Amino acid sequence: MARPSPLSLAGGALLGLGAAAILVGERRRPLRRRTRPERERLPVNLLLGAATMATVALLERPLTAPLAAQAEKRRRGLVQRLPLPVVARDAAAVLLMDYTTYLWHVLTHRVAALWRFHLVHHVDLDLDASTALRFHFVDMAISAPYRAAQVALIGASPRAFAVWQGWFFLAVLFHHSNLALPERFERRLARVVTTPRMHGIHHSAARDETDSNWSSGFSLWDHLHGTFRLDVPQARVAAGVPNYRDPAELGLGRALRLPFVRQRDAWAAPSVRAS
Repeated sequence: MARPSPLSLAGGALLGLGAAAILVGERRRPLRRRTRPERERLPVNLLLGAATMATVALLERPLTAPLAAQAEKRRRGLVQRLPLPVVARDAAAVLLMDYTTYLWHVLTHRVAALWRFHLVHHVDLDLDASTALRFHFVDMAISAPYRAAQVALIGASPRAFAVWQGWFFLAVLFHHSNLALPERFERRLARVVTTPRMHGIHHSAARDETDSNWSSGFSLWDHLHGTFRLDVPQARVAAGVPNYRDPAELGLGRALRLPFVRQRDAWAAPSVRAS
């Protein structure tokens, strides 16, 4: 068995430290008030997260690893054809992976068959780092071929893909977190990366607010497409979707079954629910 390289060990340590800082920070400086007891949410989000991580390990990695290796070895994919140094090609690959993930996120809201699974993520009535783990495992299974296509078409090398994965993990944990940054600093930071206030608006129960801030890593894509918003005070943001606000429906069993049962109009008022 090959030993991990010092570089990969250092990267893992940095990821661990970054994640720990986010988790500690959101407890010490909370941005939004909780609406539900943590004991009701946290176990569900962690169990859903464990299932999604297992799905990624079983389905996504076997697809992406050989494609990334072939991209570098045989110079396949868009960035591999660029007359640039290796570092520049890798940087371009990371940016394109991030942009095409923005596009995938939009699709998960716009395509009804994808939204059925992504809804499991959005029904959480609070928003913190654990929400970053709250995805249906089938959502991850469906995204695996898309991720493979990203790697193949972009030509992401194993290095570039590993860098993007580490960046994506920390970015998703960070922008879902309940961490209150100084507002002036966050407004500057949001010019470059997706921040907790930005993503809080995306998780709003008001649809026009949810239909914004689609970026997962760099916020550049929202600025580019005119979908950036930072004009909603967090005290006014009610996380979740209007027609799925009953805490009794947010448990593990209901979350796993949700995509496979008759769907209500997520954005309709609860008073007009279908029976």
